[in-house]
Amino acid sequence: MTKKTAIGHVVCAICGFHDAEVKEDRNGHAYIHCTDCNAQTFTRNDYRNSHLRKRMRAVTVTVTVADTEDAEAAPAPEAPPKAAKAPPRAEQAPAAPAAPKPAKRPWFQPLMAAGGENA
Repeated sequence: MTKKTAIGHVVCAICGFHDAEVKEDRNGHAYIHCTDCNAQTFTRNDYRNSHLRKRMRAVTVTVTVADTEDAEAAPAPEAPPKAAKAPPRAEQAPAAPAAPKPAKRPWFQPLMAAGGENA
């Protein structure tokens, strides 16, 4: 199981911890995980999800000078070569029609009919 990264922070509703993490579950809904009291509060629908995302403080990413210098010095990645067009397929002869399916019996007909086909 992979460790989920926080997308924001909010005040914990259980213990009042100021930096409870807001993460995303496998359905893309936000949920609260408090690292102080280990409580988890899930949003089960889009309405709750949108309200939690409105009140959270988004996680900010800091970029250092060393990161920007390395990015400028590194060569740009080359674009992958374009794939050649596939040759046109030869047309296939139409398949023979399938055998007709046996008629379905209605759901209310008994399985063992007296004197019928199943007798």
